[in-house]
Amino acid sequence: MNRLTSDVRNSVGKNDSHHLRDEGYIPAVIYSKDMDTLPIRINRREAEGYIRRYGENSLVDLSIGGTSYTALIKEIQADPLTRSIIHIDFQRVTEDQKIHVKIPIILQGRQLADGGSAILQQQINDIEIECSAGSIPKKLEMNISNFRPGDILRVADLEISEEFHIVQDPQTIIASLSIPDHVAEEEEKE
Repeated sequence: MNRLTSDVRNSVGKNDSHHLRDEGYIPAVIYSKDMDTLPIRINRREAEGYIRRYGENSLVDLSIGGTSYTALIKEIQADPLTRSIIHIDFQRVTEDQKIHVKIPIILQGRQLADGGSAILQQQINDIEIECSAGSIPKKLEMNISNFRPGDILRVADLEISEEFHIVQDPQTIIASLSIPDHVAEEEEKE
């Protein structure tokens, strides 16, 4: 497990958050059902590097003033214009604790399915799963290179490991391959 270091924030609020960001920190909190919410600050460069390297759903050893906490990045708030991180919520967990997280769905073979006149529409980009905090998958990959027009990929079609359970409705559509109406009409005329 990789480590991030942080310090307790003594003051909170909008002005304090702006000052922290100006000084190169990101305001954050850590919480769990058995501890009070603790406001902290994290070095921006260190946090952004961690998220780039390990993703948003990995466990982190969060060192706060010398005390270590196993935590999960629960939410990242970003500025809508600059996309820079403005706040992070950490949830304290144990490695065997069951948690709900969203992981990205990666469609492999997209170029083969999306070629020609067919259009691939991906309705959802991530999926909610339940797993132990110590075994969070980085992503869920699905090969769609054999997709043909009219094919639909639903949550129920996903091949998953026994380490996690999908929480979303099995009938939720992930992706579909269709032919635009004007192309279908031209093919019918021919």
